[in-house]
Amino acid sequence: MKTILNRAVGGFFSSVACVAIACTLSAPAFASEWPQQPVRLVVPFAAGGATDIISRVLAQELGNAWKQTVVVENKVGAGGAVGASQVARAKPDGYTMLMISGSMFTVNPYLYKKLPYSVADFQPVSIVTTGPLLLGVNKNVPASNLKTFLDYAKKNGTATNFGSAGVGSQGHMASEAIMNATDATMTHIPYGGESAALTDLVAGQIQVITANLSATLPFVRSGDIKALAVTGNRRSKSLPDVPSVQEQLGSDFDVVGWFGIVVPKDTPEKVVAQIEEGIKKAIASSRMTQKFSELGLEQAATGAAYMNDRVKDESVFWKKIIAEQKIESK
Repeated sequence: MKTILNRAVGGFFSSVACVAIACTLSAPAFASEWPQQPVRLVVPFAAGGATDIISRVLAQELGNAWKQTVVVENKVGAGGAVGASQVARAKPDGYTMLMISGSMFTVNPYLYKKLPYSVADFQPVSIVTTGPLLLGVNKNVPASNLKTFLDYAKKNGTATNFGSAGVGSQGHMASEAIMNATDATMTHIPYGGESAALTDLVAGQIQVITANLSATLPFVRSGDIKALAVTGNRRSKSLPDVPSVQEQLGSDFDVVGWFGIVVPKDTPEKVVAQIEEGIKKAIASSRMTQKFSELGLEQAATGAAYMNDRVKDESVFWKKIIAEQKIESK
């Protein structure tokens, strides 16, 4: 009887051990099947802008590829800091992504004494799109190119007001870079977004703006503002008749805006690689290529390494501009 019992007990534990081993062996394979639930893409800017539009098209492409819903959530405030701080505190499992503007990583750390997030809180995944900004003026400003506008600005000095989406925004910094390169002096009028600044530009409340090309194109096409220069080192396909700042100054000048995806630090490398591969395929799709063209944007080089290098290089440049222009946050 004792022998029979021992055999029975031994057989039971052997069966349990086999089940446990099988579960252990299958666990890593199950965990690697990402994503198994909807993914959040946090956009720290208002709905309707270029960043939001691109994010929604990207979300749809990624959702189709991953067979999961990618939900876009707008978390607006403090120049992107509200959304960034929320994602920084999110679980590092790949289910929360953040769409950043370049200035959030290359300008804000040197402009603001206290930020609710740090670049070190995130793992870069990939830049999604890049594009030049446009220097545009109210149609009544007596300028037809960059030189005549600079003559106007130098003559009027601080009475020349330029608008932007806010202190430290890509448009604000591009204007500061132009002033730094030309010794011009203008007064900065920060707004809560580019649309508000453009509304005042058309109304003549401010004289000039340097803004994302996608935001300014409708106003240029309608004749409400005059396009004087694009900030990249070459002309834009969207405005082939508008020369670049570099072309008009005859010296190096290459300031472009960009947007990219980051995730919380410590997100598993395999998941980061999957997201990066998804972005690479998505931005090459015909739908996203068409949307880039409509917005005056371009497909970016992909990968975390490229994004890291770009952040490092641009941080050096913007730190210098902030110091020389004596830009202070308020």
